[in-house]
Amino acid sequence: MKKVVSLLLAVMMLLSVVAVGAVSASAADVALKAGSRIFFDNSNAGWNQVYFYAWNYGFFGDFVPMDKVTVEVPGEDEDGNQTTVSKELYSIVVPVDVPEGAEYFLFTDSTDWSGHQTQNQTALTGVNTYTPTTPTAGRVTESYTEYPVTTEVAITPYSKQFTDTIDVTVYAFNVAQGEKATYTIDYTNETTEDVTDKEFTEPVTTTLAETATVTVTAGNATETCKFTKVADAVVNVTARYESGADYTGPLYVYTFGGDRVGSEFNLMNPVLDDNDEPIPGKYTYSINGSAQVIFTTGNDWDDQVNTRKFLIYSGGILLENQEPLVTAGESEFTLVLPAAET
Repeated sequence: MKKVVSLLLAVMMLLSVVAVGAVSASAADVALKAGSRIFFDNSNAGWNQVYFYAWNYGFFGDFVPMDKVTVEVPGEDEDGNQTTVSKELYSIVVPVDVPEGAEYFLFTDSTDWSGHQTQNQTALTGVNTYTPTTPTAGRVTESYTEYPVTTEVAITPYSKQFTDTIDVTVYAFNVAQGEKATYTIDYTNETTEDVTDKEFTEPVTTTLAETATVTVTAGNATETCKFTKVADAVVNVTARYESGADYTGPLYVYTFGGDRVGSEFNLMNPVLDDNDEPIPGKYTYSINGSAQVIFTTGNDWDDQVNTRKFLIYSGGILLENQEPLVTAGESEFTLVLPAAET
């Protein structure tokens, strides 16, 4: 369960603070310091949900639901006098130092790219707040929001599925004297020993090989994530030309989104018969985790002659989404290669 934060109620100054976090860049190069916050102003967008999607600096293709927080910002009273007013923003804790100029995150209102999203955003000194100009949110305005220092915690990556093992890191920042930061690992498998209220003073990384719930707590701050072990996503396809003839050339599955850190072309394997001979038009590929997929004849988007897209059918119906998400278990698709344009 995500924590509920009211920065209005935070202590404005901690008399004695122990910082528990990671340092990944020199102070001169840091745009966003570990333990600081990034804010999203939903006033213009009006999204029902706000997710922070990032692919670096502690995150690994994570869609993280952002916390609702209340901050004090400059404003005017009913008489037009300058004052401070309460404003609701969405926020997330930065788990590690982020260098100046790093492009590594965006904001979206869905976890499957079916909704709206901003452009990729860059970490800049003096910027921590991003406000879309319209509901479609392609472009944002940048600003800085002052907020009080308080105890923060984080877990990376965010709740997700994994197929073999996964490295999970817990963080705590601005832990006041007399308080402590602890983490708990609750395994679903009763034969694996749980970790209960383990105290830590530096970020701790644990490799999970079984489904588990991880909770980190410091002061009034808490965060919980669940990591679920699943089978590989096995993609099986039957490919043919528009004429109806079996396709027998190289076939690539381009993977992106899902829990991908990056995107890449993957050469699919032909399915073999009992004599270890390729079965015409039959291909398979196992994906570690989840991904959106596109099927192509080549592995270079710049080569439009040799890299052509297949149309994707399922159950005899052309998919409305031609970049489907595949997850644990087996997925079956029929692919049709349209005739080349002349």
